[in-house]
Amino acid sequence: MNVITTFEDRRRKKQWDFERQVLRKLSLSTIRGFIHTHFPSVFEEQKTGGSFVEDICVDFAIDAYLLGAEFSRFGYHGETAILVRRRCQEEYDEHVNHLYHQLSGLIFQNDQNDNFYILCEGFILYWWEKGFYEGEKRYRLKLH
Repeated sequence: MNVITTFEDRRRKKQWDFERQVLRKLSLSTIRGFIHTHFPSVFEEQKTGGSFVEDICVDFAIDAYLLGAEFSRFGYHGETAILVRRRCQEEYDEHVNHLYHQLSGLIFQNDQNDNFYILCEGFILYWWEKGFYEGEKRYRLKLH
């Protein structure tokens, strides 16, 4: 008897396989090192343990990396990184806003800081671009 699968199940499995393959190029030590160099003031001001803040940043770095890798197929077909980022602008802005609100709630306690928002945007942009170029490389090598 044949197993019946739907298109949605097959697409989801293919997406998971692609994400697993892309994540093999990413190490937690690299992410943690970048977090400490990108947000040095966060860990200096953090009185309670920095591991909670670090875990939040790691989650957002991985999410931004996977978002960039997911949309890298458009880069493979000739679009620039800026045009591709416009395609996923809603998800990209959502990541930036969530990171900003989570970290600013822990650090500033209702004090708004525009420089910190730019820092969060730069963090998400860095990991989005790393994922984008890694995914684009996998598409060029026909590893998708």
